[in-house]
Amino acid sequence: MIRKAIRRMSRMCDEAWYIFMGTLKLSCAMLLCAFMLLVSPDSGYDGAMLAAALAETPQGLLLVAFIASALLEDRNG
Repeated sequence: MIRKAIRRMSRMCDEAWYIFMGTLKLSCAMLLCAFMLLVSPDSGYDGAMLAAALAETPQGLLLVAFIASALLEDRNG
């Protein structure tokens, strides 16, 4: 199943690949910022809440990017 998914991803059109990889990079940056906020010594309650929001948002972004990439891929064939 994983091999099939990797083969399918390797044959994605350029636009779908760009959307997927761009969103993956953005998600990683957001998670890194959330981690840095959590380990920061002067981060108070507001910093912890911002870190929680930054940690939750990438899941939705990746879902939207996955759907957009699949729609683009189906449209292009």
